[in-house]
Amino acid sequence: MKIRIISGACFVAIITAFFLLREFVHPAFFNILIWFLCAFGTYEVVRALKQVNSKFTSILAFVSGIIVIPAYVVLDYFLGINALFICISYLLITVIAYFVYSFIKYNEVSFFGFIPLVYPSVLLLCMAGANSLVYNGFIALLLIFVISPFTDTMAYFTGMVYNKIKKGEAKKLCPKLSPKKTVAGAIGGLFGGAIGGILVYLIFRPEISLGVPLLVFAVIGLIASVLTQVGDLFESFIKRKVGIKDMGKIMPGHGGVMDRIDGITFASLFIYIVFLVI
Repeated sequence: MKIRIISGACFVAIITAFFLLREFVHPAFFNILIWFLCAFGTYEVVRALKQVNSKFTSILAFVSGIIVIPAYVVLDYFLGINALFICISYLLITVIAYFVYSFIKYNEVSFFGFIPLVYPSVLLLCMAGANSLVYNGFIALLLIFVISPFTDTMAYFTGMVYNKIKKGEAKKLCPKLSPKKTVAGAIGGLFGGAIGGILVYLIFRPEISLGVPLLVFAVIGLIASVLTQVGDLFESFIKRKVGIKDMGKIMPGHGGVMDRIDGITFASLFIYIVFLVI
């Protein structure tokens, strides 16, 4: 537990440092963090699925994971919001290339084959898009990095306490994918996400120029919390498929980069879309 806490504290310190660089130096600095998450996260997914993927697919996915964020940053400078569309189109082209190659080479395709081509790159492109928002980009990123940890923390403690009350008989959420997750923990996580959204609104209200009420931020927190938990289960699905416990070892006590950001990536997609709309 001690190692886990120290490792988690280091992760929070790094995120905080990049937020400070974004606010007091230039927003582009935050893209360095996003690039690292995308490149290393893609590497972990490629490595985890190498048993069920061809060498061609692995190389294609890893190269895409490395170049897609820098490509977005350059294109965003010249083209603005169209850059995101272009980068996602590029990733879709890599998926098409995978399907064509698989049909020619093996006459079949695998669901797990195209996962590293779009995960986590497409979702982290949305985080880069949030960082590029002229107005409220800081608030969007803050929601992404606050709601997910609040969800995980509340889910953990709520599930643990309720399981003790029920003497180990608490109803499981999805036992085949994640045996330790409980329904009570999931509900607690929803409250945690809503609280995270509310706190961001209350603390940073002067910085928010959306003109929306507190309730909207609570709902954003609630829905982003659902997606955070979906992200957790999705990664558990991948890990169960290939029979591994963690996606990596870069964060002692937590696992790999993807073990830490699996929920954050899914929440990024929703929060970016919401901020584009409002």
